[in-house]
Amino acid sequence: MAIKTEMLRYFVGVAEAGNLASAAKTLQRSPAAVSMMLKQFEEELGAPLFQTDRKSHLTEVGVYTLAEAKRELSHFESTISSIKHFAESGEGQVRTAVIPAVAANLMPNVVKSLRKENLNILVDIDDLTNDAVIAGVRGETVDIGIVNDLVVWGSSNVKHSTLLTDRIGLLCKRDSEIGRKENLYWSDVSKSEMIWHFLCNKINEPAVKKASANARLRVVSALSIQAFVRSGDYVSPIPELAAISLPSDLVFRVPEGNVYTRNVHLIWNENRKPTPATIQLCKILRETIAEMGMAPNKEEENAFTTLD
Repeated sequence: MAIKTEMLRYFVGVAEAGNLASAAKTLQRSPAAVSMMLKQFEEELGAPLFQTDRKSHLTEVGVYTLAEAKRELSHFESTISSIKHFAESGEGQVRTAVIPAVAANLMPNVVKSLRKENLNILVDIDDLTNDAVIAGVRGETVDIGIVNDLVVWGSSNVKHSTLLTDRIGLLCKRDSEIGRKENLYWSDVSKSEMIWHFLCNKINEPAVKKASANARLRVVSALSIQAFVRSGDYVSPIPELAAISLPSDLVFRVPEGNVYTRNVHLIWNENRKPTPATIQLCKILRETIAEMGMAPNKEEENAFTTLD
């Protein structure tokens, strides 16, 4: 007997409920039917999923299976949703996972342009961390991902190309000393407290390196960085894309001197054939980024077209 989707669904139901009776009620099946399905599942696996017959504690195999089963069920439900939408509209669905700055400052214009061309395409956008985006692409729960820190070691099936290149500058409080300076230089960060995050490593300036080494605050979230800069004498390097929708009391400044940039990458799983809807969205992504003046160089842009 092969492992069926219903086995996963019943197992997740029992594992989350902690007992057969509650799970059976939620699943709208009899406890006997649920118990039989779990028994068949364990026989197929050749290992117990629960420590006791009370089904209240998972074995190590059960813990691992629960995480994988939930991921697979989510993927299955998303796939069914996509198939149904395609059957109903003939256009399909695009499932995307993107970093927060892309979700906030790039995707609204992309979706707006897409809707002008085709109102029937359903676009799902998950606002996630880099690692979560890569995991979604690797696990085939999304069609494409957009990340700013490309780390896909051990993922030969995950392909990538540079999608966007923007400048790195400093986020300052507008009425602060550094925010009011007519001519701003990288050395001016010595006058403020630095918020450290990964972009600091991309700036090869003595003052920035020293400020980063002395930093006593590390923040990942863009909204949290804004809150700390607004509340005191902090400054932080941020990418130009993240500065598009800043509150009026904050300012993005690109210091004079050396120019530093970061790359944003499109990633996809080569095991998933891109749908026409995905290809159309990617085309509009390229066009929107070019209009913003953030397109990568020609060599990298050509690599990006391989998804088409």
